Amino acid sequence: MFTSLEQNIFTISALLILLTIQTVFPYFEDYNFKAKHALRNFGMTVINAIIINLLISPIILLTTNQSFGLFTYFQLNWWAQLALTVLILDFLAYLWHYLAHNVSFFWRFHKVHHSDTQMDVTTAGRFHIGEHIISLALKISAYAAFGMTLEHVLIYETVFLINVMFHHSNITITEPVDKVFRIFFASPNMHKVHHSIVRDEADSNYSSLFSFWDRIFRTYKIVENPKSIKYGVKGLEDKQSIPDMMKTPTYD
Repeated sequence: MFTSLEQNIFTISALLILLTIQTVFPYFEDYNFKAKHALRNFGMTVINAIIINLLISPIILLTTNQSFGLFTYFQLNWWAQLALTVLILDFLAYLWHYLAHNVSFFWRFHKVHHSDTQMDVTTAGRFHIGEHIISLALKISAYAAFGMTLEHVLIYETVFLINVMFHHSNITITEPVDKVFRIFFASPNMHKVHHSIVRDEADSNYSSLFSFWDRIFRTYKIVENPKSIKYGVKGLEDKQSIPDMMKTPTYD
């Protein structure tokens, strides 16, 4: 049985490893680990975690601990349920990400994540709580409809989170290695394009775990020189404090 404790151990270990690697072997030569930047992003992560654990986790536990749903109806075995849980949740992650960029109301919340002008592993947790609530509502609906188990959800979320941290990290990875990796999974060079300040580039590469969603729906984009990419959202370069990030949805 895979538990939330094991999930925390895996994700925190991955975070510490990636923090160390990006500090010692940064992709951008002018990168230097800034405690202020990290504390702001971690601050948003902690705020979100507290709210989610207090208000939403009980609903997640309820919807992943019931005897109805399509998986139960079709009497699928453990492995079939795991495979379908991973595919369904990852498609929903892609769909939500696409909507977050293409529906103006959702973008108001999602641009908090994109407004980081120095993307690194800490950016992986820089989200507005409003976005978490909307995206979790979509996921929870899937948990209930399909009868997903908490164990399968935790397994997917663990792999998902580790890859999200990896492709946000400012670590040195060669293009040949990245090219092989992105055959299957969303890679650092894919996600660098996604965080470009150029909106046409940012509106691409919505995949978070499996990269094939972008190829299927023709949202895949790679630039020749990822080091030329500038991060952020135009007009939000100076809105980097936690209070500013919380108020970002109100900014035009």
